[in-house]
Amino acid sequence: MCGRYRFSEDSHDAKMLALIRVMERKYPGRYKTGEIFPGDTAPAMLAREGKILAVPARFGFPGFRDGKLLLNARAETAAEKRLFAESLRERRIVLPATGFYEWDSEKTKVLFTAEALPVLYLCGLWTLAEGQLCFVILTRGANDSMRPTHDRMPVIIGEKEVRPYLTDPAAAAEILASAAPTLTRQEA
Repeated sequence: MCGRYRFSEDSHDAKMLALIRVMERKYPGRYKTGEIFPGDTAPAMLAREGKILAVPARFGFPGFRDGKLLLNARAETAAEKRLFAESLRERRIVLPATGFYEWDSEKTKVLFTAEALPVLYLCGLWTLAEGQLCFVILTRGANDSMRPTHDRMPVIIGEKEVRPYLTDPAAAAEILASAAPTLTRQEA
């Protein structure tokens, strides 16, 4: 389960730096950087009228049990769940990240990155709640690089898959079923 991730302004990736500039210009002070916690507002990407836009979005769907936020949706079953089916068809979102966190069996916080991907684009779904754009992160079964720490991981795509995931439901279904990248593990 992905409950925290990192959006670092220290990135040297040109696409990430461009996204940061857009966010600073359009939404100064309306999003968080660094470690993103549930309930934080963070930079996100979605499609509108054929364009990919950078927007602030809050991490978590509200109204879950006991007022807690719902953070994740299983990619394998999202289409079957009333809460997620419409979002999967019509409201997909991508969360740019420089890594994500998980805790191992010893309760050690671990940061995961991918050497092959300077920016991890986490697939998600969005909805409007309480007048705010809110998102959940889609998860999948862990691959070999993640499995020693946890049995689930976020659905991660590369830059080339961002537009198809956001704009084409058929492509999004294929992307969600594709192989996950090899991850690098380091204690946080």
